Amino acid sequence: MKNIISASRRTDIPAFYTDWFIERLYSGFLFVRNPYSSKISRVSLASSDIHSIVFWSKNFTPLLEKLERIERVTKNLFFHHTITGAPKELEPHTPERTEALKDLVYLSKKFSPEHVVWRFDPVVVTNRYPLEHYEEVFSDCAARLKGSVRTCYVSFVHPYKKVLENFKRHSKERIIEVPDHEKRAFAEKLAAVAERSGIKIFTCCNDVLLSEKIG
Repeated sequence: MKNIISASRRTDIPAFYTDWFIERLYSGFLFVRNPYSSKISRVSLASSDIHSIVFWSKNFTPLLEKLERIERVTKNLFFHHTITGAPKELEPHTPERTEALKDLVYLSKKFSPEHVVWRFDPVVVTNRYPLEHYEEVFSDCAARLKGSVRTCYVSFVHPYKKVLENFKRHSKERIIEVPDHEKRAFAEKLAAVAERSGIKIFTCCNDVLLSEKIG
């Protein structure tokens, strides 16, 4: 059975480790450490063992000019592109929204709208950036992505202890907890906006958002 390679939800490989990943592709293997048991496994990257590669990133720019090298190993590539328009106070190292949208549109044209997923997650409501901020950003993104994307995943940040500690350490922002009914109402608004652009909304690890319009 061939492998689906997820590259990667633990770190942003396209943004920071594109060269390393390509080097491992041409070497034909890599090692992965289990984050819970610390057990190390060898994963084959031989073209005969790869079904497809799924890339996850907030910044695909470093990967774009090297796609042809990756396609020599496999052309079956998929892309999860996170674009939330979060303010620079929260994400100082992500590209400007306009540039990120251009990258997503480029990937859609090069492959197809079925090969790309837009992720609008997590939504981080703070004392200075309310739901209205994200609704405005989402509307702008959806309009620009019309015809380029079929699917969008939406979720709210989980206030895990580590998340809250990192906020205190690195940001002056304060996370605001949003009641479930407000989350659902917000998601319904996004679903209506997305529908006008031919985009279907799904939720990721936020079952409270599920509805007839949100899968």
